[in-house]
Amino acid sequence: MKILIIGEDNFNSLERIYKDNFLKLKCNNVRIISTFKPKNFFFKKILNFHEKFFYLIYCLLQNLVLIKKIKNDKKFYDLVIVFNGYDLFKNTIKYIKAKSLNSTINIQTDNIFIKKNILKENLKLFDKIYIWSKEIQKKINKNFKIKKKKIFFLPFAFDQSLSKYIKQKKINKKILFYGSWDEDRENLLKKIDHKILKIFGNGWENAKQSFKNKYEIKKELLGKKLVTEISQSLVCLNILRFQAKNFINMRAFEVIGYGGTLLSEYSKEHFLFFKNYGDMIYFRDIKEINNIYKKILLKKNRLIKIRKKNMVKIKKHDYLNRARFILKNEKIYST
Repeated sequence: MKILIIGEDNFNSLERIYKDNFLKLKCNNVRIISTFKPKNFFFKKILNFHEKFFYLIYCLLQNLVLIKKIKNDKKFYDLVIVFNGYDLFKNTIKYIKAKSLNSTINIQTDNIFIKKNILKENLKLFDKIYIWSKEIQKKINKNFKIKKKKIFFLPFAFDQSLSKYIKQKKINKKILFYGSWDEDRENLLKKIDHKILKIFGNGWENAKQSFKNKYEIKKELLGKKLVTEISQSLVCLNILRFQAKNFINMRAFEVIGYGGTLLSEYSKEHFLFFKNYGDMIYFRDIKEINNIYKKILLKKNRLIKIRKKNMVKIKKHDYLNRARFILKNEKIYST
């Protein structure tokens, strides 16, 4: 069974995680053809500039490079998967579809109604579309006139291969926030008592000096270190970005799957999805967190016990099961 994935080929990208899990399901040949992501700092800056200010030129570059890579690949595949594909022209999608013996599908991991893209007109060209949010699924059906039977709910998950790094013996008394810097996040986090918060992520050197002097800030968390910090923190803070308001983001699955306790901004979709999980803690205003923290400390031992029960419940929401769902849905059966 041969599968072609088109998207990012970073060591921690979703594309790479799905590739690893398809291989575990006995797919004997899984290849990723990456979009144009130059490693050279100078070229990366030029590309980012074009993406921001000359978007069509940026799209043209992406499509030319991708078509060349596809033409150089002489193989055909049982299944072709495009992650997002926001910059793809109609003609490029046709080249991609020509590589598939059976089905060409699209997996969305962002909000197509907010993300800058040219895909809206061409999304219907894919045989099936997999969406991380039920609300976005409904909007695609309504706004793009794509039949319901072509659109499937595929939420995020957690990487079960990292579960072996869970450590729940020494739980600290800190709130963990991990994520890259932006001004909105800085303005929200500064409302939390600096003594109870630790921050990990990229770009925090851009924060105001007064903020950096006050808060504990460290570099990005990945892999083993991410799992260890989640499982040893009192709670993990989940602030929803604008494009994910009222939806379920990736962090929810990661925190529960890696043995943590989630303190999340309220989202109706999130609340309904996890309604059968114990002691999910929500806030509507960031100003509530200092008081919520005091209440959490009083029931620390109970929360630690419930973590283990939640970990059992969320096992079905790992990426191995997501990959299995896709194969069964595409009638490419595997073990």
